[in-house]
Amino acid sequence: MRTGTSFARDWQLIKVARSLRRHDVAGPLVKRLLADASPGLTERITVIAGRLGEENGTALLAHTEERFDSPTLMEGLLLTWGIPCESTDADDGSVVIAIGGDGAAAAIRETFADVRVAGPYLAGYARALQRDAVLEPGAGGSMTIRFPPRGE
Repeated sequence: MRTGTSFARDWQLIKVARSLRRHDVAGPLVKRLLADASPGLTERITVIAGRLGEENGTALLAHTEERFDSPTLMEGLLLTWGIPCESTDADDGSVVIAIGGDGAAAAIRETFADVRVAGPYLAGYARALQRDAVLEPGAGGSMTIRFPPRGE
């Protein structure tokens, strides 16, 4: 450790940490790739996003208790990422999570860089949490994730 510089160094590190935003290289990279992407490349990127969502959903399941239900995990994930959503219980026993409303499009872009990545990623994540979960895209970047009732 350098003598006589620890306070000044610590102070500078604190100032830098407070003033800089999280450094995200992947988001701008994905945006640029998709802006000029051929349909084939776009398809490959969305397939990768879906697989990544499934892998991350499977990893989450490995770290949670069995009592947690899939819709609650998905809703918690979305809210943690700052994506506004609303969960409702349907008459048939399924749970529907609606993603949309004020700020949803901006939050999706902030989290995923592009809605073309968000849809497949979230679909893969939901399927990892519950195999029969279905993501339905809506207008203007809104989405609905339906979790059918589980057999007891």
